[in-house]
Amino acid sequence: MMSVNYVKLLELVAIEQKNEKSYLRIKLTGDQEFYFLWEIDCETAGNFNNIFQVDGNHKYRLSLHTAFDASINQYISSFTKTYRDISDRIYFTCSVDYKNCLESIKNSQSSTDLFKLPFISMDLSVHNVTTIEKKNIITTTKYHTNNTKWLIAMMSVVLVLIFVYLDYQLKTTTINSTTLVLSNSELKMTTNHSKFEKSNATSPISIINDDAKPLSLPFIAIEDSLTYSIPEGYVALTFDDGPSKHTIAITDILKQYEVGGTFFFLGINAKKHPDNVRYVQSNGYSIGSHSMDHSVMTKLSIEAQKDQLLQSAKIIEEITKEEVVLFRPPYGDINEKVKEVIYNNEFKIVLWNKDSEDWKTNDSDKIFNYVRDNDVSGSIIIFHESQSVIDALPKIIENLQERNLKIVNLH
Repeated sequence: MMSVNYVKLLELVAIEQKNEKSYLRIKLTGDQEFYFLWEIDCETAGNFNNIFQVDGNHKYRLSLHTAFDASINQYISSFTKTYRDISDRIYFTCSVDYKNCLESIKNSQSSTDLFKLPFISMDLSVHNVTTIEKKNIITTTKYHTNNTKWLIAMMSVVLVLIFVYLDYQLKTTTINSTTLVLSNSELKMTTNHSKFEKSNATSPISIINDDAKPLSLPFIAIEDSLTYSIPEGYVALTFDDGPSKHTIAITDILKQYEVGGTFFFLGINAKKHPDNVRYVQSNGYSIGSHSMDHSVMTKLSIEAQKDQLLQSAKIIEEITKEEVVLFRPPYGDINEKVKEVIYNNEFKIVLWNKDSEDWKTNDSDKIFNYVRDNDVSGSIIIFHESQSVIDALPKIIENLQERNLKIVNLH
């Protein structure tokens, strides 16, 4: 499945009852940041009420994934409860309707798509007022306590302006839902304000990027619990064992050629080099976990396997503020018990079907020749962060592009 990575983070702010209906008040972080109301079924709302408490300290990040537990014949989802550097993943049962709604939100390709969903409505409360506007409202209240009507009128104007602004943003950031993936090479600049349009395309597109944020890179969404390959015509370049002193150079080469890339980071290295993790993320590249310290998972106890999985993800998530879903076990070494631990904690295993064996050599020519001499269409290729990979990477990308292969992120 190919799509645009729009929704990145769903934070549960409150659970509300209106006219005998249940709503989740959600803060969405994606291409934009705003609040909305999500109408959910009473069963799932009751489950939320049993475990969710607003105390002003904790934050609650909803998982974008669900899993079916055959032992209880129920779908299971989760949220991460965070306070400072402490976080806990809390599971709850949910309905099929909640599962389907969550998938619709996750698959939204723009804010326009999101607000077309019948169970979603815009939350035009004070939460959607910017910090500066909040200060203005407070100041106005302080100095005009004897003019209530004037204050109400001004607040109404602010809300109207916000509504008009959001409506404008929704229109100007609309992406045709039939246009699934665009590489930067398919875009041409049309003005000096970072507005782009697609050239040589079958469907129109208008992308507004006034904040100079990186454009969405082409990517393939991993749907299976265990993945070795991707569809023909695409290639995924993946980089293990970072972050390291080589991470930024690898990222810059990918960025220069405007192609995708996926990094599988070790928890201990992410803790040492958080700025490198942020650099990869800020440039639009995908990040997965590669365990905490590269231990062989099959030689560990169940609890130790779980620690390797969750500790590394937690470190990365605290840096990126995004959920880690992809996991690559060290050496690709797994068995049924390891898979069960990974699946039960809602991760997806990403292995590979082409191994550059760059770890055997410091010869960049040998690394390049491996890619050049193999049929890599539909491949997930494994590399490791090293200087020899940096030296080989430009030639590898150019060779893949000459073969008309699209280089994608994995997500």
